[in-house]
Amino acid sequence: MIHTKPARIGATALLLSSLSSIAVAQASRPETGGEVIELPPITVDVETEIAGASSYEFVPGGMSLAPGIDGGEVLRSVPGVTAGRMGGHGLEVIIRGQQQNQLNIIDAGSFTYGGCPNRMDPPASTAALSRADRVVVERGYSSVTNGPGGTGGTVILERDAPDLAAGKPWEAELHSGFTTNSDTSEVGGTVTFDLGQGFYLKGSAEKRSAGNYTDGSGNVIRSAYDQQSTGLTLGYAKNGLDLAFDVERDLAEDVLFAGAGMDSPLSDTNVYRFRGGVDLNIGALRRIEGNLYRSEVDHVMDNYSLRNPGAMMGMVSPTTSDTTGGKLEAQFDFGATKARFGLDYQSNTRFAEGYMGPIAGIEARLPALQVALSWPDVTIEQTGLYGEAETELSERLTVKYGGRVDYVRATADAAATPTTGGMGMTANAFYTMQYGTDFNAPRNELNVGGLARLEYSLNAGTTLFAGLSRSVRTADATERAMARSTWVGNPDIAPEKHYQLDFGVETRRDNWSVNASVYADHVEDFILRDAFSVPGVTTYRNVTAQLAGVELSGAWERGGFMISGDATYTYGQNTTDDRALAQIPPLNGQIAASYGKNAWRAGARVNWATTQTRIDPARDPARTPGWATLDLFGSYQLSDNAVLLAGVNNVADLTYANHLSRSNVFDPTLTQVNEAGRSLYLKIEARF
Repeated sequence: MIHTKPARIGATALLLSSLSSIAVAQASRPETGGEVIELPPITVDVETEIAGASSYEFVPGGMSLAPGIDGGEVLRSVPGVTAGRMGGHGLEVIIRGQQQNQLNIIDAGSFTYGGCPNRMDPPASTAALSRADRVVVERGYSSVTNGPGGTGGTVILERDAPDLAAGKPWEAELHSGFTTNSDTSEVGGTVTFDLGQGFYLKGSAEKRSAGNYTDGSGNVIRSAYDQQSTGLTLGYAKNGLDLAFDVERDLAEDVLFAGAGMDSPLSDTNVYRFRGGVDLNIGALRRIEGNLYRSEVDHVMDNYSLRNPGAMMGMVSPTTSDTTGGKLEAQFDFGATKARFGLDYQSNTRFAEGYMGPIAGIEARLPALQVALSWPDVTIEQTGLYGEAETELSERLTVKYGGRVDYVRATADAAATPTTGGMGMTANAFYTMQYGTDFNAPRNELNVGGLARLEYSLNAGTTLFAGLSRSVRTADATERAMARSTWVGNPDIAPEKHYQLDFGVETRRDNWSVNASVYADHVEDFILRDAFSVPGVTTYRNVTAQLAGVELSGAWERGGFMISGDATYTYGQNTTDDRALAQIPPLNGQIAASYGKNAWRAGARVNWATTQTRIDPARDPARTPGWATLDLFGSYQLSDNAVLLAGVNNVADLTYANHLSRSNVFDPTLTQVNEAGRSLYLKIEARF
């Protein structure tokens, strides 16, 4: 549904203040003699989904976040989003108590699934946030058009064709910064060229380098990494036709993890993407758009190349994860009803080996030292058909409704192949031992989902919404086919069925806004990572589970002052076993206050979380104490084209940890990783 609505620059900054944005500094100029300028209203045409208070949109640049941080750490600044830390890289995003493949991460239409069974490289860590024009975070299931799964939410990185000013053949954006404590540096930029006749070329590059940080007690936390990201886009946009071909690479090297017994010397991700669409006026048909993509991930983790192995046995696991997919969608306008119908497809193949023995031998990949086929050439294909429509029943009431059907086919082509070393075990032997089955035959599913949402406008600034949905998520390669003596996937695991109900209210005025939502999620066949039923072995089984929560956020602005805050509570229960679900964040949030005048803005932010006492002792290291930290931030507009950002995080140098952790593929020990102690940062952003 297309809405045309006035939006003030100050109001935009107000909404982004909950994301710690301080780009509002650009709303004032030194030449005004100290007066804060309120720019006149501008008209913005935006295509919006009926998501109410459960959807957030932000622009990655101009946020008061430390340079060089992981993509998951950027996303956890969004209200209602948190993340689990295993090191400085690879933070695992969590929305409404759901994570990993319960969330869809979509980068310009493409999906990438990491190459690490222990998720050292989750999609948010390799996605090109710096190249996105907008990032949309949808909490909960709000559209059937975002591919299969996505039961907990979806993160969408959107890109537009560049809009260069008349007579301007190129434009560039540069950014650079440094953070103390971890000695993190960041430098990058984007250059766009107008090639004429509607053609354009856009290139980007970014390099991040981080050392180990110390927590508030001075303990060194293994968190160093080097990451390089490059991208090139050749596109065309003219007369209602837009096409783009992207080639992108993300290379992470020497990545250290405090929360695992292994590190990652190499993780290489390559993405090839062709996307576009054409505007039409053929009867009710208004547009056809689609994409094709291919992502290739090569990942290595070991316990010796980046640490002193001492007398330990060397272990290494080289892995690959390749995804091919595409989507074709037609959009229609039937007057009061706007509709989308589409077909999408994705196929992900994962292969992982494990070697153990003398380091020289496993470096040479000697067959006699191969002890595992952790992912035995697992392929999961998903083909989906969907339809979704929005109908304006009246000036105040709009209904959104849709459904999708997904056909899933899962295979493990190397399940019957014995390892060439060790005991010569097959993956099937592990499956048979734990579940009495094998993976010699494909597993097929037909999954049906849908939603209905109502949006009612009480007045010009207040909207109520209510939604009901059924969404289905198939098991991933690890849940379905992991094959190790201490960690075994279940080939017959059933897909999760989520029945969600949510309500919300959103109020926006000229200088303040309030959002509130509440949800309940009844999950049939919840895929439980079970670390307590079989002593010493992690297995998977289906249980019934309940998830529920409350999300609140608000902001106020007047005379240069800005105040914003948010709070999120999540409840998770395994009702089959009558025990808490693991890795559920406690009540948490933040509150920020700032003041800006002329070209500068300064403020403070309190981040907080309460004690988490609801734990699964088999998966959670322990109860986590509550905490609160203070950050200071500021910005100064150096010129019309450049802004300087600076800040101090964790001013009191508190020692604390978020209640989220992961165990290593070779080592089931649970480790909770402390956050960084006091850190100072400085960053400059410029546009030409």
